[in-house]
Amino acid sequence: MITLASAEVFSQSVQLDYSEEPLNEILLDLNDRYGVQVSINSELSAKCLITVNQSFASIDVALQTLADQCQLNLTQISQVYTFREKSAYAPAEKGTTSHLFQGIVVEKGSGEPLPFVTIQLSDRFLTTDENGRFSFKSLNRQEKVFLHYLGYAALDSTLVNGNNLTLTLEPQVTELDEVVVQGDSEVPATYAGEEAGRIKFTDVNNNLVPGISHNLIFNNLRLYPGIMAAGEPIADFVIWGSYAGQNHIIYDGISLFNSWGINHDIGRVNPHMIKNMEVYKGGYNVPIGDRIGGVVLVDAKAGDREQIRSDVSISNQLASAYLNIPIFSGSSALQLAGRKTYFSLSNWSIEYQGERDFIVPTYDYSDINLKFTSTLSNANRLEISAIASEDSYNGQLRSRLRRGLIEDINVNSVQRGASLKYTKSWSSGGISALDLSHSYYRPESTNSYFIEDLSMSDQRLQPRLWTNPVQEFTAKFTQTFPATKYHQLQATLGWITNQTEQQVGGGRRFIRNTPESLGRFTGYLHDQIQWNQRFSMQLGIKADLPTTTNRLYLQPRINGRYRITEQWNAQFGWGIYKQFITRNPAIDELGNRADVWEIADDVRTPVPESVHHVLGISYHADLFDFVLEGYYKNESGFSRYVLNRNADAIQIEGSAQAIGLDAFIRKKLYLHEFRLAYSLGRVREQFESERNFSVYRLAPQSQQHEIKGSAKFNFYPISLSLVHVYGSGFPNTTIRRNAEDFVTYARTDLALQYNFHLNRFSFDTGLSLLNLFNQRNIRLNQSVNVPDGEVINTLGIPFTALVYLNIRY
Repeated sequence: MITLASAEVFSQSVQLDYSEEPLNEILLDLNDRYGVQVSINSELSAKCLITVNQSFASIDVALQTLADQCQLNLTQISQVYTFREKSAYAPAEKGTTSHLFQGIVVEKGSGEPLPFVTIQLSDRFLTTDENGRFSFKSLNRQEKVFLHYLGYAALDSTLVNGNNLTLTLEPQVTELDEVVVQGDSEVPATYAGEEAGRIKFTDVNNNLVPGISHNLIFNNLRLYPGIMAAGEPIADFVIWGSYAGQNHIIYDGISLFNSWGINHDIGRVNPHMIKNMEVYKGGYNVPIGDRIGGVVLVDAKAGDREQIRSDVSISNQLASAYLNIPIFSGSSALQLAGRKTYFSLSNWSIEYQGERDFIVPTYDYSDINLKFTSTLSNANRLEISAIASEDSYNGQLRSRLRRGLIEDINVNSVQRGASLKYTKSWSSGGISALDLSHSYYRPESTNSYFIEDLSMSDQRLQPRLWTNPVQEFTAKFTQTFPATKYHQLQATLGWITNQTEQQVGGGRRFIRNTPESLGRFTGYLHDQIQWNQRFSMQLGIKADLPTTTNRLYLQPRINGRYRITEQWNAQFGWGIYKQFITRNPAIDELGNRADVWEIADDVRTPVPESVHHVLGISYHADLFDFVLEGYYKNESGFSRYVLNRNADAIQIEGSAQAIGLDAFIRKKLYLHEFRLAYSLGRVREQFESERNFSVYRLAPQSQQHEIKGSAKFNFYPISLSLVHVYGSGFPNTTIRRNAEDFVTYARTDLALQYNFHLNRFSFDTGLSLLNLFNQRNIRLNQSVNVPDGEVINTLGIPFTALVYLNIRY
């Protein structure tokens, strides 16, 4: 036993800076510097090596950190600190008091809450929730914390216990020799490889990519592995080989049922409203999503409660405006945004020339967004969001090869949604959240064929009219309990109602025409377990109880991360996923498909199920990132409607398998950035109507290779972005053919932007050149089969020039 004694111990800031130093040597040094009285077994103190470089608010906190690293109990008896070996069966010490640390992390200046910020304590890691809130308990009245968040300067601070704490992170600033380059908020940044299958974007609205003013979400996501760019599936993402309707797109808690009438690179969410995005390609845990594919979470800005802000964006195809107004004496903010196309007035696209038949569509779009945010007493928060959009699509074919063939496709759709979120922090610890949301989507289409033949009079095929409204209502209550040393527990209980209807006229009806509704109770338990600073794990189980079957559907899931070194990490994810609102293809006698939203009640329509297996490894340094991920998914419960030779509709079931490998490399060079993404994948399906049901064949969206390269050059005030995508091709058909025609995909895009300021106004003006070399690409799942047997494809984006001007106040 060694005992170090001194006459006086005083309270002051304590700096520990040791590398692989025995505990006994550190205690001797502390005795010399601070007069600490310590009692410890000499063998225990000699065999524990410590590496630490940190400042502590007091000697108590410093000694507790040393004890935790050596797995020892620290007890203070009078003026003496005693270190003792822990006993597995030792009872908890009497008189131990847990102190609550609870608050919010916000952005400096705007006060925007920052979701999923990493908070490092002396013995564990925590993350804030989607509203930037945190809650944990500690035996110490003060805790040294280190915060790091993508695109922000790290924060090293000491917290005193309390239930209304506020931590502020400052946007990262990059200094040059003569100027400081800084965006309106933080530097745009992306992070991949932190969790299995997850990609995180911050301040994505300031990220320069070609075509940014139109479809911010897809234009960013298409550059990353596992998210298919070939086929330009902007109406419904293809994430790790997913089918239509399997991915859950969520904007501020509102489910977005994407319209397949979307065209010319315009997305449903106004870029001015977007703050952050997160993509979960697969293997995610129970708090995320409600489908069996990927999840895209889009967070809208909370708004500036201090000053009026406004943005106006004008291009040769679309006008957009944004306004932020502080109200109620600075406690609240109201945001409004809207967009409108005038495509027919200035379409700077080049039509394809050639002998083959293609459909070249025209398009019109408008939307409006609203968000109200208010901070109430005790830092409680109320958020109300609303979104509404309408589009109109017309595709007309006038054949060059066959005389007089005309085909018309007209699509109109409306998407509306609203959400309310109330967050309350309890003085005794813990955070409660009430979420209400409603979403409504109604597509409507008319499809007609006209054929002129020299040997017979004009023939008109009867037009088909079709509409398929779908809506969702959700109500959820979530309780997040204060994090302890090893656990951060969260529980949710809610109710979800889905309604669909199919209305068919002017042709053969091949699906049921009655409204459907399904209500279900839903809930989950989720625990983030932090064993040590190297290994963390998430355990979750989700349960759904539909009222129609009274059958309980369980979905267990597990995720983990192991920190191999400071730079290398390994991640894994596994889980069972189910969905109760599904989008199934209906195929007519010509082989044309129409995707139909249906209720999956396990009575008339099976409940789709998928099992995800994800394994990845990542390397992160200051200027270089590397991520490698592999996945395997088994999927079942698919439905398909086929019109047979007797004009009867047949519902058939099937299953699918998806397997693939993603690789991502990013290199930063000064202010420039270079990325390379590669996807290797295969999706196979089998349906019971095929002759050999046991044999899998390639799914329409299956593509073996996809390579994406991008380069961003920052010569402030001029920025340049160059993107190239190559895809090896996909079958693009829902029916078996004798020969699959895999047409390769290639597209090069360029964006150039100039930034300048005039008084209090900021300007961005630039040019986007889409499909620079006018490659002839086809769209996924938008081909048309005509009566004479030919397949006519809808064109992807041709060479298109977009000139834009953004004005910010």
